[in-house]
Amino acid sequence: MEKQKRKKRNKRSKKKNNKPSHLKEKNIENNNKTQSKYHILNMNVQDKLRDMGVDLKKINFIDNPDEIKMSAVILELADPYIKMYWGNEIQIRGIISLAVIVWNMAFLSQKEQIEVQEKWIEIVLPKDCNAKDVATMLSVFDFLQQRQRDLFPDIRKIVMGYELRIDNENIHLDVSSAPINKNAV
Repeated sequence: MEKQKRKKRNKRSKKKNNKPSHLKEKNIENNNKTQSKYHILNMNVQDKLRDMGVDLKKINFIDNPDEIKMSAVILELADPYIKMYWGNEIQIRGIISLAVIVWNMAFLSQKEQIEVQEKWIEIVLPKDCNAKDVATMLSVFDFLQQRQRDLFPDIRKIVMGYELRIDNENIHLDVSSAPINKNAV
């Protein structure tokens, strides 16, 4: 009799665990909206590069196995924050998106970089945020920009797009990138 009760409990608990969580569905929906905002901001950066004379359509995509992969570069750039926020998928997605934007911003003028930072702050932070939140966001920008200059000073590629998948233990990042002619920017 007790064995039958145990089996019933196990079946019930398995059924509970297999049901999708309402909270999980809501997080996925929020992630998609946030990812869309990051994509739009990245498109703005690419538009500014085009305005500067970089013809993104004429760039040849070459898969050179001897070169460092841009997915590894972006993950290395964001690594301190990834470690800090590991376990929080929303934060990880946000920091990787920010790392991509910061990477592409490096090829813009100082004035245009400030404009992108301001747009990012408008998108990410609530309108009623305090000065401390803005200062924190600006320090994250500065940290990532400095890290890019220190770790990857010679890589001249822009990130054209990326796909990010996160599971419990791994981050899967696929990046499409294109080299930039040194004279173009």
